[in-house]
Amino acid sequence: MRRALPVNHRIDIGGVGCFIGRQAARSYWLIHTGIGPEAAQAAASAVLNRERMALAVSVGFAGALASGAAISDVIVGTRVVSGTFDGLWHESGQPVLCHEGAADAARAAAADIGLEAHTGAVLSVSTVICGAADKQRLARLTGAIAVDMESAALGTAALAQGVPFAVCRTVSDIVTEDLPLDFNLFLMRSGWMRGIAAIVMRPSSLIGLNRLRRQSRLAADRLTALSSAYAARDFGVVPHINTERA
Repeated sequence: MRRALPVNHRIDIGGVGCFIGRQAARSYWLIHTGIGPEAAQAAASAVLNRERMALAVSVGFAGALASGAAISDVIVGTRVVSGTFDGLWHESGQPVLCHEGAADAARAAAADIGLEAHTGAVLSVSTVICGAADKQRLARLTGAIAVDMESAALGTAALAQGVPFAVCRTVSDIVTEDLPLDFNLFLMRSGWMRGIAAIVMRPSSLIGLNRLRRQSRLAADRLTALSSAYAARDFGVVPHINTERA
């Protein structure tokens, strides 16, 4: 995002770093929320409680649940749903609908640069879904096209402030792929120590980590190109919204 959208200055709101830039008549804010729903909710609430925005967009990587989604394909949400998964899907809270105009602009931006876009429901969970079998079961149970950890929290915070919301992400791992490690280890207290220990115990995981690094780099490069094309379409923000910020 920083490569696609140059920024002029930075401010902090409640400890959240906000990078601010401008394109034509509209300013945009790039906000690094951190990993997981708690961090995303805290960051979004801090900013949206203070600043009125025309649109909030959840941007980043997603794990594909759609069988046809390939690495670096574009995920465009129609709605986001929060829940937990323990072999069964347990939905929590109300789904957040995504802004139709912003979704249309995201799909058009993907087409502008020749990227495949998949449109549908996006799930948000508080843990990383690491196994291919779990991803495939989650896809069957929900019909969702992708899973991430932040979009539902961001959407809920936007909805509370009456701010239109969109999801526009790129695929970092596909539905038939096992991740090389249990990345949930890194989310725990002293998690980095546990994660490094897991790598030491399974040196073969380095092969998978290198594969995931390459995939993430490609997904990041495509996300940069997508963000530039999306901004050129003004993120699909309709003119009658009485604000300049997105």
